[in-house]
Amino acid sequence: MNNRTDPRNDQSNTNTKKNRYNDEPPSSDNDKANSNVYHDQISNVVFHGRMPRRKTIPPPISSNMQLINSPAPSPRRLRSSNGSDDEYVEVNNNKKKKRIQKQTGHLHPDQTYPILDFNLNNNCNTTTAPHSSVPTHKVTSPAQPVHHLADPLHHHQERPQITRESTRYAQTRYPFPPFVIRFNSSNVTTKQVSEDLIEHVKLKYQKTIQLANCRTSNIARVNNEHDLLIYIKDSDSFCFLLDQSTWPTKLCNLVYTFPTSPSIQPQLSLIIKNVDLRIDLEDFIDDIKASYSHVKNVIRMKNKFQNNIKLVKIELTSPSLKEQLLNSKKIIVNHITYDIDEYLAPATVLICSRCMAIAHFKSQCKQINETCKTCGEQCVDLKLHNCSQVKKCIHCQQNHKSNALKCPVVKSYRAELTKKILDINSRSLPKPMPKNNIFKYNYTYDASNFPPLPHAQSNFNSNNPMMIKLGDLIEKMTEVKEHLATLAINNEKFEQLIQHKNQHDDLTKQQIDSLLNNDNAIKKRFSSTQFTNRKT
Repeated sequence: MNNRTDPRNDQSNTNTKKNRYNDEPPSSDNDKANSNVYHDQISNVVFHGRMPRRKTIPPPISSNMQLINSPAPSPRRLRSSNGSDDEYVEVNNNKKKKRIQKQTGHLHPDQTYPILDFNLNNNCNTTTAPHSSVPTHKVTSPAQPVHHLADPLHHHQERPQITRESTRYAQTRYPFPPFVIRFNSSNVTTKQVSEDLIEHVKLKYQKTIQLANCRTSNIARVNNEHDLLIYIKDSDSFCFLLDQSTWPTKLCNLVYTFPTSPSIQPQLSLIIKNVDLRIDLEDFIDDIKASYSHVKNVIRMKNKFQNNIKLVKIELTSPSLKEQLLNSKKIIVNHITYDIDEYLAPATVLICSRCMAIAHFKSQCKQINETCKTCGEQCVDLKLHNCSQVKKCIHCQQNHKSNALKCPVVKSYRAELTKKILDINSRSLPKPMPKNNIFKYNYTYDASNFPPLPHAQSNFNSNNPMMIKLGDLIEKMTEVKEHLATLAINNEKFEQLIQHKNQHDDLTKQQIDSLLNNDNAIKKRFSSTQFTNRKT
């Protein structure tokens, strides 16, 4: 049998031992001399007994279970060397801050962990301060990595607002892609090309096309080739020039070619809803094009996982056909009626080319220096700027350019701008303006130009005490009127009751009179009968 004692409290352990084993006979000095006494320095435990030393196993106590110089977290809270700790540690829940640190921070190279120092001579455990260059006022957990947040130089904390400039930019800045024409000679002027094209269409087709701009391409070509970009202002002109047969054979007395064909913009696209996924798309396309000759492309839409969905996009080359289908809100394909709706594309975001901020032009920018769109640094002249080529967005601090459309800030702003444009377009257009002339004059209804009228103001001040008293008086007069109306109704009912009672009284009086008459008649008969009997 093993008896364990702790030298840190010999007297207490001796008393406990006597009380626990008082039923055993006292041991003599010879027994103590013969007993084996072993003191384990690691576990700090003294063993009394006849067990051999090689068979002793130290018990699992806190001192020999502690991990020394290990990065693994301990299952128990470490003792603090601070005397004022009082065995309580203040814990702050900063989950959001930790998420931000995981996204923007980096792992600190000098991770340190507390070193445990065991003083066996004093029979107590003490924890020394971690040997690190980290300041003492910042305490880090051994199991948590240390992150550093880079202080952004040009971080826009304010949320960009939807301005009038950004709305107009999204609605009017080249809504249609340009027509690209290629010449084999550079001796071509944009003005002459525009004039020749307008004159040809006007003379041959008696139609006036609206050109928004005509400029040369910035892309260098080989073999003395020269590209011109022609931007169209309205949808009628765009649809007319989509047919390459309407173009002249020569411009500026030079032969040209079309290297590419412009894509059809969302202004001329519609969405067909609830198209079955099992339907034959080729037959569907053939039937649509046979019924509507101005349908150029039919595209099955896909979701973000590139799976087909029940929406089909059709691209038109006629604004009148689009208006006709939108007004009917139906389309018949293969003897099946489908719902149809307008195709809506994300709006174009206005980004300043000087400071890379959102919702204003460069001419309106208040920043003096220029901002590099790649690294986000400011400099006086971008031509003299030595860029580090490390992509860093000034809006979200992520590794992409500041004017990239994949930026989360730009995406959220574009979503809000699209909602505003949809809200403007959902309102009805003015009736005096015919629908066919909307595209002709490039008219766009903007609700900001027609603000709603202010609400009618009251002639009196609601905080005036006299007005308050008058209001109370009017309320009381209304209550009195209601009470009088109730009394009038009750009075009318009472009068009807009195009339009914009078009629009942008259009837009762008539019955009483008839009874009295009958009684008098009976009395007369009785008296005449008695008189006759006396005579006889």
